[in-house]
Amino acid sequence: LDVFGQNPRLHRLYTQLCFCFRLASDTSQHKAQVVDHLNRGLDVLAQAFPWVGGVVTQDSSGIFKIHSNSTKKPWLDVQDLSDSLPSMQELETAGFPFRMLDEKVIAPCSTLPDSEESDKDAPVLLLRATFITGGLLLVINGMHNCMDMAGQCQVIDLFAKACRGEGFTAEELKVGNISRQNLVPLLEEDQTSTKLPPGQKQMPTTTAPASTESEPPRAVWHYFTFSAAYLASLKAIATTDVPSGFVSTDDVLSAFVWQNITRARLPRLDSAGSSTFDRQVNARHHLGVPLTYPGNGPVHKVSTTRKIADVVDAALGVVASHLRSSLINEDIAYKVRAEATALSRSVARGETKTAGPSSSRSTVPTSDLKMSSWAKENCYAFDFGGLLGKASAVRRPAFPAWEGLCYFMPKTLAGDIAFAVCLRDEDAERLIVEEEFGEFG
Repeated sequence: LDVFGQNPRLHRLYTQLCFCFRLASDTSQHKAQVVDHLNRGLDVLAQAFPWVGGVVTQDSSGIFKIHSNSTKKPWLDVQDLSDSLPSMQELETAGFPFRMLDEKVIAPCSTLPDSEESDKDAPVLLLRATFITGGLLLVINGMHNCMDMAGQCQVIDLFAKACRGEGFTAEELKVGNISRQNLVPLLEEDQTSTKLPPGQKQMPTTTAPASTESEPPRAVWHYFTFSAAYLASLKAIATTDVPSGFVSTDDVLSAFVWQNITRARLPRLDSAGSSTFDRQVNARHHLGVPLTYPGNGPVHKVSTTRKIADVVDAALGVVASHLRSSLINEDIAYKVRAEATALSRSVARGETKTAGPSSSRSTVPTSDLKMSSWAKENCYAFDFGGLLGKASAVRRPAFPAWEGLCYFMPKTLAGDIAFAVCLRDEDAERLIVEEEFGEFG
């Protein structure tokens, strides 16, 4: 695995994407044809890219590696829950909410590591196909050691191509099977110490910080969907307030959700305090890594911290400009190389051997948000062939509550974006009644 795949905290941590398809028929024969269609696609994918059918193990020196499994292809589990789950029509009418897409029901395994399964095989890629009335829910889990979201979407794109019966290009085969060693050039001894840049931990701890509250408040996942027309109007409004320079739609929508969620949290926060908005940035192009690299590509967290009063009171364009400035001012290439260097040296010292996976996770401070944007991933254009075609919706299934974590889902072909966020109940209740925000829930 590449250097970032050596982080033991990522082992058995899976990223899930659910592709929701309409089906032309609910007959047993048609369902059997769909399963055969998926299996043929997986066969072709695994023949061209054998690593996707492997399992991840950690050797005695602490190095994570991919090994082949007996089937030599990704796992596909199939179930028919037409009698117990909402129909495709009901899902569409409800907007494909989290409450109808529970990982415990529709995913092949959980997002977070299960300590009871620590001695079992850890597949690179798992799939579960769940038939419902009028449709199919196809959940694809990629292990985070092996791929980030950009890498996972590249693998899914290749899988869709295999399902269509199209051959892979020479470039797809080359990049898809590229050696994962030395993709990120490490720093020399005279360029940095063995420590990570300020604010970055060399090796994440295996337990979450202790809560300051005796009973953590209940938090729930929510989806809010923004239409292309509304996004365009938001950007037009923000552009009039931008002090100078460019802001992207991602900057503007990030600023919008940061402002509104912080405003909803105000009754329990000190307005004199600060709030941080973290963004995970795909750093492939900063380091010359192919954009279609399907592994755990270089990703860097860029943080923007402002006074709470400034976040809620400033014009939308001003907040968007702060977010853009953080990206511009960050030396992403150097910091990613420094992080890779520190992790590589930790592996060499044997510090990853005993760390192991953990079902706990670092907490997000209750005034902050931690964002991963998948809006640029072209999932709605993925065509899985005649029996399935393109997905009607792409969602992340509900997984255990993680307050402050949020995602922009892949943009639809029409340009709409679904925003996923986990909030404590009291904050969500105030957000939903916000005139500016509640209509999108």
